[in-house]
Amino acid sequence: MMVTMPRASDDDEEELDEGPSDEDVRRFSRSRTRPCQECGTPVHDEADICPRCHAFQWESERVRGGPLARRTIRFAVVLAVVLTALALSGLLFVIVR
Repeated sequence: MMVTMPRASDDDEEELDEGPSDEDVRRFSRSRTRPCQECGTPVHDEADICPRCHAFQWESERVRGGPLARRTIRFAVVLAVVLTALALSGLLFVIVR
């Protein structure tokens, strides 16, 4: 016994995608890039991270890793190292004494 599937007629065929409209081509073909805030590589306007240096591309100077944020982080690291060195030297002084 053989089962046959009914064939679709021309009326039942799905409508094929004709591709992007002329308006879509104009709208999306424009190159909307800006230079990365850290390395200068062209980055798409809506990108949050640079594909080359991985720097955040947000508007806030503190959030995007600008000079103020880098100085703050550098200061925090130096402060942590100095405090750790002082704590270890005090501990060593107590042990040796």
